[in-house]
Order: sequence, then structure tokens, then C-alpha cells
Amino acid sequence: EEIIEKEVEVIANDHTGDHWRWRMKMAEKIASELDGEKFGVYGLYVFGSTKNASAGPGSDINLIAHVDKNNCDIEKLNLWFEGWSLCLAEMNYLRTGYKSDRLLEINIINEDDIKNKTRIALKISAITDAARPLALMKSLETN
Repeated sequence: EEIIEKEVEVIANDHTGDHWRWRMKMAEKIASELDGEKFGVYGLYVFGSTKNASAGPGSDINLIAHVDKNNCDIEKLNLWFEGWSLCLAEMNYLRTGYKSDRLLEINIINEDDIKNKTRIALKISAITDAARPLALMKSLETN
């Protein structure tokens, strides 16, 4: 355990500034593993400090999941994201020494949110600072 603590200390003192890059790679990995057909997801988007290349060691990864409100088991999807979030928080701790409960901030929206132009839904088609779409393993067709 002492060796792990020393490794964490060395990593925590490494200020290479790649926190946003690592988070973006992880967001892309999450999307590539997300089966949209299985979970009822149309799309996954990243926004905030990860997308804007300004994330620090304590920054969340902000994601928007656009789901089919009639075909998505939100509970299962949230559990899937929670597994990633806990794992990424531990990885971030080992990389930076920064301890957090979870690393993902998930915002789930559906067709109604887009129609009603809710604050988070507007990020998808914003003119300035729009959320960036991520490629899913499989996605639902939107008509």
C-alpha cells in the first residue's frame, strides 16, 4: 500500500495539463462502448470543461444522453453510467491524487426536452459552445 501511495504522490505532482485530454478520451471510450439500440439512446454528447479543453484534476466529465423516452430503461442506463463514473473517479485519483465520489455528470434528455428547448437540450444545437457529439457503438435511428 505504501508503494501505491508513493506512485499516487508522483502522479499527483505531474502537472502536464492533460486532464481535459484524458477526460475526452474517456468520454469517447464510453460512447464507443454504449449500445444505443440496447439502451434506447439516440446520442451521447460531451460539453463543459472537457470539451473546451480546460478541465482540471477535479473536473467532472459532463455528458448529455439523448434517449428514446418510450424505449429507454433509465434505471439500467444510470447504473451503466455509474459503473463508469466510479471507475473513472478511481483512475483519476491514481493519476492525480484528487479524490472524488464519481467523475461523470450525466444529463438525460428526451424528445420532449428538445421540443421544449430545455437548458441542457439547447446545448446540442447551440450556436456558441455547442455540445460535441460522440460516436456510439450503435445508435437508434432518429426520424
